[in-house]
Amino acid sequence: MKAATLVLLSALALTGCEKAEPPPPPPASKTDAEACYRDRDYRCAALNYYGYLKLYPTETDTRAIYAISLTKSGQHPIAVPQYEQVLKEGAGAYDLFANYAISLDAVGKADESIKWNRKTLELVPNLVDVRGTLAQQLVKQGRHDEAIKLLQDFDSYLKRNGESPYFTGQIMTIRDAKAAAAKAAPKP
Repeated sequence: MKAATLVLLSALALTGCEKAEPPPPPPASKTDAEACYRDRDYRCAALNYYGYLKLYPTETDTRAIYAISLTKSGQHPIAVPQYEQVLKEGAGAYDLFANYAISLDAVGKADESIKWNRKTLELVPNLVDVRGTLAQQLVKQGRHDEAIKLLQDFDSYLKRNGESPYFTGQIMTIRDAKAAAAKAAPKP
């Protein structure tokens, strides 16, 4: 059911009925969840997937999309256990891994996030958003050279295939950050 419908039903149920119980909401709909997801209304999608999974808790693929909806709506602490469950059930796709990495990073699990970003790139090496994010994570950990190599390797691949490099600007800023960190480091 759409989020707006839930709000309307709740308001109608409470109008003029101070002691009456509101009617139970209609069952959540996977169709509505999918429509919300297509419309990029990820909060609505998550709400509907949540209700649907209460009725059909063993649908791993639906739980995976629920987890991604939670990530895309910023509900990272709720998303992480959903990813853990679907991964235990054998799910595995690049978008699942990439979104899991986003949620892990958001809840402060940078090392695990880096691991899942690397797994994402194993599946689809040309995901520049994931590669760029991974490089930023490495820089935050002081691993500038590793970040530069990650980006240079991909740019070299592009050049070998007749394409323009993609990460020139990000490589420049990482080199600058590395130099600034070296200057700020205490001298022995």
